[in-house]
Amino acid sequence: MSLSALLAAALGATVLPAAAQAAPHEPPAPKVERVSVAADGTEADGASRTASISANGRFVAFYSDAENLTEGHQGPYDWAFVKDLEPGEVKRLKNSMAAPVISDDGRYAAHTGWGSHGINVFLTDLSTGEIKQIDGRGFKYSASSPSISADGRFVAYDLQPQHPGDPQRVEVYDRESDTREVVSDGPSDSARDMVDPSISADGRHVAYEDKGTGQVWLRDRTTGGLTRVDDGTASKVVQVNGRTVAMNTVDGAYVRDLRTGKVQRFPGASAQAVSRDGRQLVYGVYSVYGVYGEGRSDIRLRHLPSGHERTIGHGGGAAVGAIADKGRSVVYSSDDADTVPGDTNGVGDVFKWTAR
Repeated sequence: MSLSALLAAALGATVLPAAAQAAPHEPPAPKVERVSVAADGTEADGASRTASISANGRFVAFYSDAENLTEGHQGPYDWAFVKDLEPGEVKRLKNSMAAPVISDDGRYAAHTGWGSHGINVFLTDLSTGEIKQIDGRGFKYSASSPSISADGRFVAYDLQPQHPGDPQRVEVYDRESDTREVVSDGPSDSARDMVDPSISADGRHVAYEDKGTGQVWLRDRTTGGLTRVDDGTASKVVQVNGRTVAMNTVDGAYVRDLRTGKVQRFPGASAQAVSRDGRQLVYGVYSVYGVYGEGRSDIRLRHLPSGHERTIGHGGGAAVGAIADKGRSVVYSSDDADTVPGDTNGVGDVFKWTAR
């Protein structure tokens, strides 16, 4: 026998192949769970989409056509829901016509609904059930596109006068003082509208766009400063947070670092959400994977400082406010029936992806 064999036999050892000894450590697979089900796990009988999530990943707000997610009477415009993932409880928001956005602790939800003479913006306190119209301009005005700060104190929205000669403008409502502040500067052409605001988690910055030109502006509510942040092409605001503002154009997505001015571009992609610290970006991109040009829309999470990214899902999309827990959790919607076992309702659902 060889000397190595004698030593192995003497020590009672088992000699393993080199490949087995050097097997790489595989990180655990991410957890994916379906959110848009009733508290008892019943599948939704209508499509669900456009979700946002609280900072710790516990509360998820979303839009759904389903009528069986909660018990009791559902009104004709009660389409927004908030789910507490720990007990699984689902709450339906009264008079909600579009997807809500929620505060970091899951207590406050801002959404649109029917006012006395049009569509208005409402703030719901989920702990008390109180619902309050916050645009406060009477029957001649309507409002839409709410964006909420992390603590639920500030809500930005665009105000739409009924008179066609008056342009839309962006306002911020302060829940504590019950006051409203105009943050958009109208252009010299009064027919141009300022729309689609995004307020940062700390409530300091509000990004909005000129509907006529596609210019994107950033208001610093602390200093009063106003800065143009687009790249010179017609752009759509996605979200501002931390030191990052994300925008989309016809050519793809890009993000601007508000301190350095540096721009990162993602050709052919669609930015969907920015994390609260501005360091994570969720975007969608169409990927070709077959020899005959088959493809699908992938949802990717990118760490902006390092460039590291991973695919978290496909077949659907994320929305503003979709990132939680510093990028460890993301909510998105998908029509795919194979994302989780037992998906047989045949419609789109909301899912939560969590890194482990």
